[in-house]
Amino acid sequence: MFFKLAESLFTNLLGKPTPPLHEDGYKVWREDDGAKKPLKYKLLLDEPTLKVRRYDSKKRKRSRIPVLLVPPLMITAEVFDLHPKRSIVRTLLDKGFDVFVVDYGKPRRRDRNLSLSRYIEHRLHTAVRIVKKTTGSNELSLVGYCLGGIFANCYAALHPRSGIRNLAIIGAPTDLSKLSFYQSLATVSRRPLEKLAEHYGYIPGPVINSAFHLLHPDAVIKNPLKFIQSLRDPGYGDVIRKNGARNLEYINLSESAFKQLWTEVVIENRLHHDRFTVNGRLVNYGKIKANFLAIAGKEDRLISTDCVLSVTQKLKTKDVTTKVVPGGHLGMLVGRRAEKTWKTVGTWLETRSAKTATVKKPKAAPLAAQVTVMRPRRAANVVELPKRKAS
Repeated sequence: MFFKLAESLFTNLLGKPTPPLHEDGYKVWREDDGAKKPLKYKLLLDEPTLKVRRYDSKKRKRSRIPVLLVPPLMITAEVFDLHPKRSIVRTLLDKGFDVFVVDYGKPRRRDRNLSLSRYIEHRLHTAVRIVKKTTGSNELSLVGYCLGGIFANCYAALHPRSGIRNLAIIGAPTDLSKLSFYQSLATVSRRPLEKLAEHYGYIPGPVINSAFHLLHPDAVIKNPLKFIQSLRDPGYGDVIRKNGARNLEYINLSESAFKQLWTEVVIENRLHHDRFTVNGRLVNYGKIKANFLAIAGKEDRLISTDCVLSVTQKLKTKDVTTKVVPGGHLGMLVGRRAEKTWKTVGTWLETRSAKTATVKKPKAAPLAAQVTVMRPRRAANVVELPKRKAS
């Protein structure tokens, strides 16, 4: 009964999924005359908790390695393409990159056992293999936002020979000790939230939605009417507006992923102390071989600049770049000033994404020394997935 009342309270007071929080408060997308159609993409894999998108583009350059965007878990993958004028996907496409996006779907009760380890070692691993097989490239770039940045870091550390040449993280935390207030808050709320997750099989989207709103009380006070209006609009999560805009949608976080995130990452700060494990394997950021870009938001109230840039203390790779851009945690990716973030990522990738030259074949050996190996031909456009147990 308690959980039903709690769910009803969150829904009635805080409403359905809301639009993104900009640095100027809660704001509905403005309609404009320059209407654009949403970007089109093909689903290379379409499963309930794993989809891999490849965006269509006429500017695709074969001379560059592809880019795979990795979103966090608590919001949909549309965070990378919310608006025609606020889209990192469009920026990368315009620069000629072949752009792919991981989409984790919307977890339900049956997905309660989906842990962070499963997302990293199966979902992200599968997406990386699909990108490489689809493009024929042995290398690619990973761009991860927030928790997606942690996934990208962990994957690159666990698989240093997997062909991850470039790694760009946006607002991804490493040292949570720099956020002592949130660690204390997480410790106090841990048991009640665990009970909530155990009851439903996930942390409900409205709870996550409300948590993000509580980080911006001043925005609510300045524009209470707009705030209430945005919460009451039932169509934010699935409506595409006339100008091609979408709205940010908060989604459920599976029970196992929540417990691992809350305890191991936030409270115990295992990433910083080199004690975070994925399927029994210790994650060591020092093993990352990729060129590295870390971006932090200047006004980020959720993940501070120091918390993001602390990752550089663990890296041993030679090419490491750090940038502080305008905007808060969401604002630096989808806000009014987010163009700075997109251009930073795009420009940084441009200078590090040229495909390596093909190695020249040696001169033919005498006929007697030649050995012919027959291999079966594969059908075109067939993507092979790793043989792993379904979650």
